[in-house]
Amino acid sequence: MKKLGLVAAAVLAAFTFVGCGGKKSSSDSISIMFQGSDLEQSALKDCAERFTEKTGIKVELMYTPHDSYTSKLASFIKNKNVPDIISIDGPVLANLAWSGVIQSVEPYIDPAIIKDMTPSNVAQCTYPADNKLYAISYADSTVLLYCNKTYLNKVGARIPTSVDDAWTAEEFDDILTKLAALPEVTWPLDLMWSWNIAGSEWGTYGFYETLASGGSDIINRDTWVAEGTLNSDASVNVMKYFQKWGTNGWIVPKSAGENTLYNDKRQTAIAWNGNWNYLTCEAAMGDEVIALPLPNFGQGTRTPNATWIWGISATSKNPDKAGQFLNYMMTDTTFLDVQETNACYPALNKFAERCEVYMDPTKMAIAYEQSNYAISRPNHPAYPTITLAFSDAFEAILNGADIKTELTKAAAKIDEDIKDNDGYPPFGKK
Repeated sequence: MKKLGLVAAAVLAAFTFVGCGGKKSSSDSISIMFQGSDLEQSALKDCAERFTEKTGIKVELMYTPHDSYTSKLASFIKNKNVPDIISIDGPVLANLAWSGVIQSVEPYIDPAIIKDMTPSNVAQCTYPADNKLYAISYADSTVLLYCNKTYLNKVGARIPTSVDDAWTAEEFDDILTKLAALPEVTWPLDLMWSWNIAGSEWGTYGFYETLASGGSDIINRDTWVAEGTLNSDASVNVMKYFQKWGTNGWIVPKSAGENTLYNDKRQTAIAWNGNWNYLTCEAAMGDEVIALPLPNFGQGTRTPNATWIWGISATSKNPDKAGQFLNYMMTDTTFLDVQETNACYPALNKFAERCEVYMDPTKMAIAYEQSNYAISRPNHPAYPTITLAFSDAFEAILNGADIKTELTKAAAKIDEDIKDNDGYPPFGKK
């Protein structure tokens, strides 16, 4: 996945090191390990310089390319040399908190900032075992449908005006059927499957929410058992739609790349895509593109959330100074202005008010409305196994494998991992 930069589940196993030491920092400096685009790098550098000018605290920025970030962080953990602040992929928070790599940030963050966080942002930054914040973020994420209005009008498709008005699964299926018949449409639907390469989180992030929309989930979040939930009839019914679209040849193949919606040929009618790609689509398509909510599979529209967030290492020598920086970053209007130009999805209410693209009903207002319907990926130490098992099952299902069988295999892998780790205490405690 692109800007979200989600991590490889296989490497995440390296995160379960306990009792790690902190990176050596002088008393008047902090170290920050992060990944991100060129724009994000520049914005953070400028923010750090302003912070140093204001406080006298030096900031060592340790940029690491996305593709090597996870392995580099795992190396720091193994060598007991974790930077003061680390950028964390949202769903990995529970694993890092459980294994003692990060600490609660609540003692160091201004309560006014915490109060300003959106509910979905609070959810992605909370460790369920003790219900405390272990990270902070100015950003969140969502997935929605980018549609070619010309093609929708040609097939007489209804245009939803709110999340509550989203297409039903049956209605969406009918629209895809009609779009597939248009001679100018090569594929009615782009699931951005070219993103689902080894080490990507897209296969889970992009589609786990459809299970919740259908009345199911990846795992029972009360018992932390996948059997009976992931492979339930409700899950099977949702996956039947995706399998139909895949086996009918309606989904853009990996080999076609990621711009089939907005390239010169306009080969795709609808893209299942993230908020981070809106500005690119708009620049290429203008008024021809429209953002709509994800389909309702029976129990209402649900959307994913979570992106890269900021935590303080458990063994930081300067947690107070690290907290000072995070407070500054979250209130630095110049820094937030730069994020807005990147269509950064607002996770602070005050930031949302500044983001015109998310307030404009002709642009991304529907996406921001979806934040009220966000469901986080399972915030559990076993998440590395959960995501790999689901993503593998989902791809097999798209390619025509038996749905019940694949979901049952995935559920067994998840439950086995949790059992092998004694329920990941305190999650396993009753």
